Amino acid sequence: MAAGKKLVDTFKAKSWYKLMAPKFLSEKDIGQVPALDDEHIINRIIIVPLKDITGDISHMYYAVKLRVFEVKGKTAYTKFIGHQVSREYLRTLVRRRRDVINLVFSVKAADTSELRVKVVVVTNNLCSGSLKTDMRKIVIDTLTERAKKTSLGDIVHDIVYGKIAMELTGVLRKRASIRRVEISKTTLKEDFDTEDVVALPGKESEKAPKVITGNEEAPKAEGKAGEEPATA
Repeated sequence: MAAGKKLVDTFKAKSWYKLMAPKFLSEKDIGQVPALDDEHIINRIIIVPLKDITGDISHMYYAVKLRVFEVKGKTAYTKFIGHQVSREYLRTLVRRRRDVINLVFSVKAADTSELRVKVVVVTNNLCSGSLKTDMRKIVIDTLTERAKKTSLGDIVHDIVYGKIAMELTGVLRKRASIRRVEISKTTLKEDFDTEDVVALPGKESEKAPKVITGNEEAPKAEGKAGEEPATA
């Protein structure tokens, strides 16, 4: 190294920004992340275990994906862009003599926001092909109609907190013996995307394994030809 030159510690030059959760999560303080300036934190993606926000142990298998959309002072405000359920948890639902039905489709909220959803239906016993077809239609029609009448914030709240999964379970139980219904993943359709994904200090990023406990293979799905496989 040439004499007189000094190494610059870029980390020390960074400022810490407080992260705020979206409104449907009560705009709670969810931690801090470092950035050189406002431009370097805008559009950054943060993955947070839902349990860390709600404090509810029943949310330990869920994680939400947030994008920073606004910065005021040293406070960064985030919006919801998706969620995911741990694959390990989904695997615990799969047993012999049960059927697993995976569906992947899009719904539009009342404000025309589009949400890609992945739904897993686990039955208590094996079902006929015609019954599975009927259940797929019920799930798609029910969730599509529900979304049309609901704002994006409310539909996301009801998905993440399990309300819609319970509603689907109630409807499907009129046709079959249902073990569990999970909306295993959602993705908000955006005008752009970015690979700038980070995790909160002390947590791993999405690019590294085990950001959430759901980056392994999904439970083996039955499905018809042409049906998109679940990647939960």
